[in-house]
Amino acid sequence: MSTRGASRKGQERSEAILDTAERLLVDEGHAALTLRGVAQQAGIRLGNLQYYFATREELVRALLARVLERATAKLEKRMGAAGHPTTALDAALESLLEDQKEPASYRLFYDLWALAAREPAIATELRAFYARYVGAVEGLLSHAAPELSRAEAHARAELLVALLEGLSLFRSGTLGAPDPKVESELRRMTSWLSDRSSGGPPSGERRKQQVKQT
Repeated sequence: MSTRGASRKGQERSEAILDTAERLLVDEGHAALTLRGVAQQAGIRLGNLQYYFATREELVRALLARVLERATAKLEKRMGAAGHPTTALDAALESLLEDQKEPASYRLFYDLWALAAREPAIATELRAFYARYVGAVEGLLSHAAPELSRAEAHARAELLVALLEGLSLFRSGTLGAPDPKVESELRRMTSWLSDRSSGGPPSGERRKQQVKQT
């Protein structure tokens, strides 16, 4: 987020602007996400908005940072309640799957992907977001399977993020509907990603044995 307006009032105004930008993106799509459009919806002058976010890229960067912060806080809460590293990873997965059914979540990213495909500056911000996202998942995998090398954990984290992002197109109802069998296979794949010794995704029974052994 911009460091301008660091006072409490300034922070509240920044958050209100980001709330407006997020609603505009979700409700009307990426074409509506302009500084002038956000200012209009927020009921402030364009110059006032630019005091906090000078460019649209800066606004998108702050929006992505806030999305990641909220998601991280939610994941940490779920994982903390789970306790065990393996069940903590499962809890994180459940949280991510829940978000895929929320229109405010998946529409936001669909429009950001569309923006990134056309605008290099937005693509840069989205790459930075996914680098942090993959890094967070890498940390989860490393915690659940400390025997994984850093390179292995990173590669598996990228694979898991790719699976989740692609699956969101189907689970959101955009291209299909949630399928319990698909979700079951994803969980088996996730258990394999956090197990260095296995040669492939484990069966449900072997998954139970792994949790008991640890």
